[in-house]
Amino acid sequence: MAVDLPEVIDRYFRAVDDGDLEGFVSCFADTASVADEDRLHEGRAAIRAWRQRTMAAYSYSAEPVTVTPQAGDSYLVLARVSGDFPGSPVELRYRFTLRDDLIGALDIRP
Repeated sequence: MAVDLPEVIDRYFRAVDDGDLEGFVSCFADTASVADEDRLHEGRAAIRAWRQRTMAAYSYSAEPVTVTPQAGDSYLVLARVSGDFPGSPVELRYRFTLRDDLIGALDIRP
């Protein structure tokens, strides 16, 4: 199912699926934050380290199922995440807030 995503969110999911660390990090603003598994990662260096840890622990892909525009430059994306982690596959909610055509904030929840 093809979902019409804003360009930077599409790049984010392609980088996840391709295992492209540099492409992944380039989706984020310098001062971006990511909230995932009750942890907050602030700034590109912390986001890079979070992604490196995730890539070392698991292989997975994420397929966007729906996208719902929210207030301002925010989007809620429901994605089916499959891989070699306990409980796979799962559906996760990704709340993206865009800033200057980059991801300014990302909150990932079940």
